[in-house]
Amino acid sequence: MFDFIKRKYQQRLLRNMMDKPRDKRIENWEQIKTIGMIFTVGDSSKWNLIHRFITAQENHGKEVYLIGFQKYKYEIDYIFSHTKTTICHEKEDFNYFQIPKDGVVDSFTDRHYDLIIDTTEQPDFFGKYITTLADADLKVGYTNTESDEDEGPMEMYDLAIQGKSEMDFKDFIEQTVKYLMMIQK
Repeated sequence: MFDFIKRKYQQRLLRNMMDKPRDKRIENWEQIKTIGMIFTVGDSSKWNLIHRFITAQENHGKEVYLIGFQKYKYEIDYIFSHTKTTICHEKEDFNYFQIPKDGVVDSFTDRHYDLIIDTTEQPDFFGKYITTLADADLKVGYTNTESDEDEGPMEMYDLAIQGKSEMDFKDFIEQTVKYLMMIQK
């Protein structure tokens, strides 16, 4: 019962946040200079994929900022070696409704991005909340068309990459870059 109330509150909050007007713009991948990435803290192999992506983009002159959600009692055995990374801890940094406490996400949301990439597995309130809150020209997410679980609102994404299974990070990033490289202006 309480989970149902929490979920309904979260969905209403997202809808209210999405009602605010914003400018949308889609650019070719080469024109994108600032990227914000939202992720769920996982094992070291996932971090290695993320870090390789960041390094490749920074080598091409792009700035990449990360914000990650670390579930309560999830142990990590590696170090977040990217200095522009914010990690939000489920137990300390959120209220009952899973909304980040004041100031926790400001270092990520206080800047403008050319592109936001939400790599969280849906349904994921944190990924959607940060995506909606962030100031970005283009917002990209992933949707699993074969999922039995209700993903909730997805309108915060300007581009939703669809798949028929759980998101594969590497494939999702490759698809995102591929589609954005096709943009011609």
